[in-house]
Amino acid sequence: MFAAGDFSSPMLIHAQNPTGTEAMKRLRDSIQYNVEDAERGTRIRITTKNPEALQAVHRFLRFQIADHQTGDATEITKVP
Repeated sequence: MFAAGDFSSPMLIHAQNPTGTEAMKRLRDSIQYNVEDAERGTRIRITTKNPEALQAVHRFLRFQIADHQTGDATEITKVP
């Protein structure tokens, strides 16, 4: 869905286009989505080497954290 540039689900949930999605649509070929098993469920690892796409992903995730009030950190950390 997201890999194909389809962000219609977040639009339905939030009644607005989450920030970052327009750039993520445009740059979809430079963004990879990998589903991984995690201790408490599933993790989606979003990666890109494109700086503009990376900023868009960060904006999208910060929007999700704020809108869903998850309490997750909004600081960027690198995974070893």
